Amino acid sequence: MSRGEWTLNQNIVKGVGSANAEATCIADSVTSDFVFEGDVTVDSLTPQAVAGLMFRSDRDGTNGYILRIRPSDHTVTLLKKHGDTETVIQSKSGIPLKTGNKHHIEITAIGSNLTVYVDGYSAEKIVAQDADFLSGYAGMTVKNGAAYFQDVYLTPYSNYYTELYRPQYHFTDTRGWASDPNGLVYFEGEYHLFHQDGGQWAHAISTDLLHWKQMPLALKWNHLGHIWSGSTVADLTNASGLFGDSGGKGLIAYYTSFNPNKPNGNQKIGAAYSKDKGRTWVYYGDDAIVPNPGGINGSWDFRDPKVVRDDVNNRWIMVVSGGDHIRFFTSTDLLHWTWTDNFGYSQYIRGGVWECPDLFQLAVDGNANNKKWVLMISTGGNPNTQGSSAEYFIGQVTADGKFVNDNLPGKVLLTDFGKENYAGMSFYNTPDNRRITMGWMSNWDYPFSFPTEGWKGQLTIPRELSLKTVNGNVILAQNPISELSSLRGTDFSVNNVSVTPQSGNILGTVNGNAYEIVVELQLPNSGAATEFGFRLREGGGQKTVVGYRSTDNKMFIDRSASGRTDFASNFTTLHEAVVQPVNGVVRMHILVDESSLELFGNDGAVVFSDIILPDSTSSGMSFYASGGTVVVKSLHVYSLKNTWRSSM
Repeated sequence: MSRGEWTLNQNIVKGVGSANAEATCIADSVTSDFVFEGDVTVDSLTPQAVAGLMFRSDRDGTNGYILRIRPSDHTVTLLKKHGDTETVIQSKSGIPLKTGNKHHIEITAIGSNLTVYVDGYSAEKIVAQDADFLSGYAGMTVKNGAAYFQDVYLTPYSNYYTELYRPQYHFTDTRGWASDPNGLVYFEGEYHLFHQDGGQWAHAISTDLLHWKQMPLALKWNHLGHIWSGSTVADLTNASGLFGDSGGKGLIAYYTSFNPNKPNGNQKIGAAYSKDKGRTWVYYGDDAIVPNPGGINGSWDFRDPKVVRDDVNNRWIMVVSGGDHIRFFTSTDLLHWTWTDNFGYSQYIRGGVWECPDLFQLAVDGNANNKKWVLMISTGGNPNTQGSSAEYFIGQVTADGKFVNDNLPGKVLLTDFGKENYAGMSFYNTPDNRRITMGWMSNWDYPFSFPTEGWKGQLTIPRELSLKTVNGNVILAQNPISELSSLRGTDFSVNNVSVTPQSGNILGTVNGNAYEIVVELQLPNSGAATEFGFRLREGGGQKTVVGYRSTDNKMFIDRSASGRTDFASNFTTLHEAVVQPVNGVVRMHILVDESSLELFGNDGAVVFSDIILPDSTSSGMSFYASGGTVVVKSLHVYSLKNTWRSSM
């Protein structure tokens, strides 16, 4: 049912209402508890207009709740209507609303509890209780002008993030496709996560790296083509000169411009900037910040720029993938870049194309006087590496901008021993100089083949990186961020228990689909088990085995019976890595979710990231030992809360 003037043009609905006659467009179905979201733009030609979403209303919109935005005075108002009487429930005025800008509204209604976010601002969210209307219709509303509505969805709360295989605490889009993480940055109290979605940058915001609020697309196709992967920096000193009228600081995104009508896309590096904490973006100039090295119509591989600060040399460094090498550039103003080095080629190539580089500096073993640069890359699908892979190099970046590897070209340092951690990207400007990374949990042998409906793709849990010395070698260690412990619920514990092949299952009373295991396992001096570990997401003939073989000191994941494996012919099922016991102790930190498993061995010295697709009823777990005894020194199994539903 609609009242007023409503038109549809290319999936955008336009509504026009007068000061005395509010325009409403109401859907046909009745709902009670739900998540209702959409993008609303007040027409800049009618700056006094107010617009928003109506919910739990009657059929003609006479009674019910309305969430309105009014850019003219920057107010967001939740109110209820009883006929001609409007009562304000709560109003906020700290969100920088602007006519012509797209603003994202998210309303959660559960019983009498009403929660509203606009543009993801946590400090300005509306939290209210009102029981006047507990069910009804939902729709769009505008008065005193014109407004545009796009991507408006209402999801019953019972269906919200509960689909088959939908992760409970990993990042996924509400709908759409999530692949390469892009532009990870921390700025003024917020973490910004951008990621690829059809050659555009989708966007989400968090204050804790765990609970994310999704935003409208940030960087959309422009006249130069698609917006492929890249990075974002916080320009805190206005080195670029772009932020003189916005407090002297802002965000700059560097992306790959890909023109589908030119040879190999004529890949080149473009830039965009934001003066309003990443809510809106302006493309910088009409051409590339850094053009394709092959010329005006160059067909060279040239993509995925990552920009990082080099304080020692008072400059910024940009690394760009060249297909079989990484190109280095430097700048002092973030806009003009000078080529300094190519790293790679020849003996460095193991298989697939080099992509999605990351560059950062870390202290070795926490020693601030001994820092090294780490260059991370991902490599595309190739038979030599059984699909996609990821690796890193440790070394130095010289004063003239050249990367010097500490190791010989033939030494391969794998970032991940599983098969689903691609395009790993670290956050820029994180508090306390933490280096935190996230990756796309897929593989270019089957990038979008996972059998999910309504959404595609998840990201790894955020991980903190460090350099540490293991057996005389400096390696990159990864561990789940400490914030993850805030999701812990029930704790099942076991201490100092010897397990043999004849022992009963010490985990027989524990089950779940989303949980964390932290365990220390001691190998006795004699009679040690030849193999031991966990059978997880177990039931109905399904299981994922996370184990350790003392015969060859290998930690492994066996997902051959984990559930669905038939969606891709080259979906590998056994992944393993050498892990030496430390004083006879093997440590595992395991994160299990509805469709993923991440294993961190010996304090992150080795990491496995794997997708698993068990039935939702496969929720059991067991611990086993073969060929001898293993001592469970300390074992904790924590249930983990759902980050998409538990805070509502």
